[in-house]
Amino acid sequence: MMRFGRLALITVPSLTLLLFPYVARAQRFVAFAGGTNVAQGPALPFQSLSAGLAAQMSTGYRVAPRLRVRFDALVSHFTAAAEPVVFLAPVCLPPCGGSAAPAAPAGSIGVAALTVNELIDVIPAAQGGPGFYLIAGGGAYYLFQHPTASAMMRFGLSGGAGVELRLEGNSALFIEARYHGLMNAPADSRWLVPVTVGLRL
Repeated sequence: MMRFGRLALITVPSLTLLLFPYVARAQRFVAFAGGTNVAQGPALPFQSLSAGLAAQMSTGYRVAPRLRVRFDALVSHFTAAAEPVVFLAPVCLPPCGGSAAPAAPAGSIGVAALTVNELIDVIPAAQGGPGFYLIAGGGAYYLFQHPTASAMMRFGLSGGAGVELRLEGNSALFIEARYHGLMNAPADSRWLVPVTVGLRL
């Protein structure tokens, strides 16, 4: 059942484009966005994770009045830092003291992803007005930088929501928050929540 769900998640948007080729070509769009990770992890014990940066480039089509299909290329980069842990000796003999050792992997973490998503316009944005949409999708996530598990490819699912302000024509400003869950990834990069601000053209 899980394999069927993954296959459907990826193939349904593609089949939608094939069924509506003229509409897709007429309402194609591109988008660029950047922001930060408001959460990621979960962090290991005695490990801290920085917010880092997130960037996204997208292209897609409107296939129905309230439905869009969007293909995203996402990059997320942040840093893991290990907090030193002091181990006290059970018997204190001069010179008395403890020893410090890192408790978790430390270093830069970079994740790149290619995903296909469906966007549902809950409140369509009129010209010059705001709109609200939901987004869900899935794709391949590649850990191109990691202290212990670089060059790792994982499948993942994502979901979130966005608010947009319609500008001239089909262009719009938007802010979007998405949860990305990576299957069987290291703990400190098992999920990401980037919040990005961007422009759709």
